[in-house]
Amino acid sequence: MRSYPRQANASSQRDLVRDITPGVSDIKTSWHRCDQVHHLDCYELPSIDRVSELELKEEKERINEYLIDAMPLLDKLRLTAQNSGYCVLVTNNKGVVVERYLDSNVAKELGDERLGNGSVWSESVAGTNGVGTCLETGRPITVFAGDHFSNSFRHLTCSAAPLIGPDGKIFGVLDVSAFAKGNKRLQGFALNTVCETANKVETLLFKKKYSSEYLIFSLLSEQSRSCTESTSLVAVNYEGIVCAATTSALSIFNVNQEHKIIGFSISSLFGIEINEVLSGNVKPVRCHGSPSGYGLWLANLSPTDESKARKTKRKPLSIDSSKINSELMKCAGKDEKLVQKASICLKTINRKINILLQGETGTGKEVWAKAIHKSSDRKDKPFITLNCASIPESLIESELFGYTSGTFTGGLKGGKVGKILASDGGTLFLDEIGDMPIALQARLLRVIAESEITPLGQNEPVQVNLHVICATHRDLKELISKGEFREDLYYRISGVNIELPAFRERGDKTEIINSLVEKIQISDGFTQKFALSQPVIRRLCDYHWPGNIRQLKSALQYAMCVCEGSEIDIADLPEELLLQQEAKNSILPPELSPSVGCSNLSSRELSEANKIIETLTENRWIVTRAARALNISRSTLHRKLKKYNLLVDE
Repeated sequence: MRSYPRQANASSQRDLVRDITPGVSDIKTSWHRCDQVHHLDCYELPSIDRVSELELKEEKERINEYLIDAMPLLDKLRLTAQNSGYCVLVTNNKGVVVERYLDSNVAKELGDERLGNGSVWSESVAGTNGVGTCLETGRPITVFAGDHFSNSFRHLTCSAAPLIGPDGKIFGVLDVSAFAKGNKRLQGFALNTVCETANKVETLLFKKKYSSEYLIFSLLSEQSRSCTESTSLVAVNYEGIVCAATTSALSIFNVNQEHKIIGFSISSLFGIEINEVLSGNVKPVRCHGSPSGYGLWLANLSPTDESKARKTKRKPLSIDSSKINSELMKCAGKDEKLVQKASICLKTINRKINILLQGETGTGKEVWAKAIHKSSDRKDKPFITLNCASIPESLIESELFGYTSGTFTGGLKGGKVGKILASDGGTLFLDEIGDMPIALQARLLRVIAESEITPLGQNEPVQVNLHVICATHRDLKELISKGEFREDLYYRISGVNIELPAFRERGDKTEIINSLVEKIQISDGFTQKFALSQPVIRRLCDYHWPGNIRQLKSALQYAMCVCEGSEIDIADLPEELLLQQEAKNSILPPELSPSVGCSNLSSRELSEANKIIETLTENRWIVTRAARALNISRSTLHRKLKKYNLLVDE
């Protein structure tokens, strides 16, 4: 069977290429939706919804995973907005304002215009507006004065651009708003500025995701242009196959769907071999073919193999045979990099060296911390946890240091032992240390430095035998540069700095998946044993897992609950995994399917197979959507795909 060019992300939401000068048709179409679909009244004041404080906190955490490295870009946008009298809004992909910046006097007046954190600006709630209509169209837009569907917002102008992740999905919106003055043409600068920032954020995230395993090539329209500032990037594997591309790169190819270039070689796209580009290093190399009809250059932004070879490699550490079966080594599994990091921890855990764990949300930082504790000489002593992000700032000091009787009105009669004193002789685990208030950081530094604590309301210090493990998903060095984290505390807590990889980066994904299945069977009380089909294992290994192992566990629990037999199949997986399927399980387009039309098919079967192919093509080969269009279940459609041999060979 012929192989169809494989997609990096078949369900990418980047269906439309960015256009910084969208036509008025977007506004007209939006008004039609507001009237006919959302049933809004333009003369009625919209009731802007607000999410709860807990929901807002969760949404902030999600979007901060994307934007934590992009803060310098947002700071630059804030400065421009301040000088121009705009406010800056950052929303999630549902139109919820998760952050707002009111840096100018005019912007502070705008703060009263129902632009507060937690407010929802989806089009279905607020009518035609910058944020909501940007999310509906998937491209940048300016909604100026009378463009707003609701009369209540026609004194405003909003310019918004989608924030796009490295997987092509829109994860939020960047918006600048002000009081409407002059005419719409004067808003071109605002729209251009917000688009430029959004493109740079996408570029930053793209490099972060793909630079470790792929070659990053920059596409330039001019040889003299700086390749390091280009936002038109493609990720290419070492065989020269394009695996991902930014929105700006797609626009050069004049395509609106990523799969139209993913899977093709750079020689077929640009008329140039990969070795020619690599030999140029960061010097642009002229392409022999140009998809856009004008001159095009490629520059390699990745280090050459020679420069990689010059990097010093850490000599593998020997492991004490008595510690091979320790809890920490069990956590490391068979991933070579993690085994190396576990070896480092095992050599330091019984010394007075504090440990800092860093990594994305859901990578198992607390599990790793507990394993360090259980592998140390302190394993029979307390392991005390404090999440610095989940406790109100007004309470965190008393939680950490404790207080004596009578210190607070309404406090416990006998006082309270704080987390530090409770962990005496054992391990204190401070999760999300990056969210600790700056004023409290000075007190913690003193405790770590002098090994003594003074509870609130007490004058005499108490000696403590303390081992501290801290964890965070935030970039502490970036927080230091912004004055939000003490540099001296950072060096106190990071005697050993361990970066835990995301699940998608681990080399032992299959072992982790099978181990989780066994653990869930026991912990959740399943009476039968489950097995995973090979397509399921491949799907789980290929999925990008933004929630890491925590999300993987939830997905497996769901599959076990809905599975009707003992073997978990594709149809048993949560829908989000099916919508994000890789092209490994994509469906062949009609002209590449050798089975359809074969003599062993009856006329009824041939008609059914062609109908399935037609529906799949209309739905971009996404099984869930096609099944819904055919009015059959996913499992039924999967059976028919197998019957007609329509799946790509693995």
